[in-house]
Amino acid sequence: MTVRAEDKFQFLSDRDRPPVIVDAKYHKTGVVRFDGNPFIEALPPLDPDRNALLAKLENNPPKPTRATRNSPEIVRLMELSTIGDVVYPFTDYAKAALAITTMIRESYVARNPVTSVDMQRRHAIAAGDDGVPFPANWKSSAKGYGIFGITGMGKTTFLDAILLHYPEAIHHKHYHGKSLVALQVVYIVLRIPHDATLKSLCIGFVVEIDRITGSKNAEKARTIRNIAPMVELMRTVATAVSLSLMAIDELQNLGAARGANAEYTLNLFGTIIERLGISLLVLATPAIGMVLLQDVRNARKTVTTGSVSLTPMIRNSAEWCDFCHVHWQYTYTKKHARLTKDTLKAWFEVSAGDTGFAVAAFQIAQRNAIGGVEHVDADGFRRVMGTDMAILQPAVSALLSGDPDRLNKFEDLTFRDPKVQALLDSIGEFPLGADTDTGVEEFDDLASEASPTPAKRRPGGPRTATRRNPSDLEALTK
Repeated sequence: MTVRAEDKFQFLSDRDRPPVIVDAKYHKTGVVRFDGNPFIEALPPLDPDRNALLAKLENNPPKPTRATRNSPEIVRLMELSTIGDVVYPFTDYAKAALAITTMIRESYVARNPVTSVDMQRRHAIAAGDDGVPFPANWKSSAKGYGIFGITGMGKTTFLDAILLHYPEAIHHKHYHGKSLVALQVVYIVLRIPHDATLKSLCIGFVVEIDRITGSKNAEKARTIRNIAPMVELMRTVATAVSLSLMAIDELQNLGAARGANAEYTLNLFGTIIERLGISLLVLATPAIGMVLLQDVRNARKTVTTGSVSLTPMIRNSAEWCDFCHVHWQYTYTKKHARLTKDTLKAWFEVSAGDTGFAVAAFQIAQRNAIGGVEHVDADGFRRVMGTDMAILQPAVSALLSGDPDRLNKFEDLTFRDPKVQALLDSIGEFPLGADTDTGVEEFDDLASEASPTPAKRRPGGPRTATRRNPSDLEALTK
């Protein structure tokens, strides 16, 4: 595919933020397939159970005291942002956290740097077509997982909370008395802005590696016009830094994922998992649903270990009541009244159980009350619904109704085709089978996104990598 020349889109990667790099400290995991692998043993110790996983995702900032609630008006208005720092541990978070904990480690099972097979693999990638054979028995152990949910359901909040417990990179020097000089990049996150291109996604990948390692490969990436050589560069860079996990947030914003070239996006993701050996986490709204149906084979590869759909809370459910009581503790008005059933009802009607809408409504209701009535009640939430959040009322009303016809008017509120949810439910239940080849030719010289045409297979054998010297791998990270 000849990708767009313009790559002006900026990925939200905090590229000026210094990376978190730690020195390796090795711990036995107790898992037979993990022990003896320095890249896995250098990761944080495993939690004992799902509850422990869930507990460390929770965040409860300091709660306002009576003195805080009697502080000057402007001070309390500034304090309202604290509400957005609360992370409520939804039960679905535990499922996703376990998947990511597994994916990060499983990615390294087939890439143990002290094994002869992995040494040969790295040497072959560095040498390209210079006569060094790629190990015939090597098979990626990377996994794919999807987190789907409507806007405001906490996908990004969850991702930030789980990755907070991992360093971005780990520096290795020695392992059990033997030299092991390596920089291991544990994860990168690409947050996709509106209408980004497939090329800008690939460049964002390289830019993030540059930010963490200090390498300078982005300039080269920007000169590449076809996907095949871009994938080769990504493969070489990823091998040099032993990247485990690539997280793509707001995938529905990727222009190629929504257009006629959507299948090529899934092809790329399949290649990232199977050929680059990188575990892939995708986060998206239901707007991505039709893309998954266009190419079921590669959709299965993208979420090999399954997915989780974060759905709005149910009216009067224990989860909704607990969520509200946790947040109610962060009341900054002078009067801190008891949370009543009437207030809970009005709060739900303004948010439809969407976590983002609920938090925003609570913040706005307090903002309106501070310096005025100095308390939050059902009437306060109803005023928010009719004024400050009126623009959201059609979407909230559709969610409250549960009517498929009304929900389908908004592409981000529900998977429009029930076959999408059926597909996601089935993934993880069946093996992928033998049809897992994502030959690089699928990415070669595709039509521009403006006028897509089917990919053509290149005659002859598979495309080989660009010739490189083995020392080039090390140079890529300097």
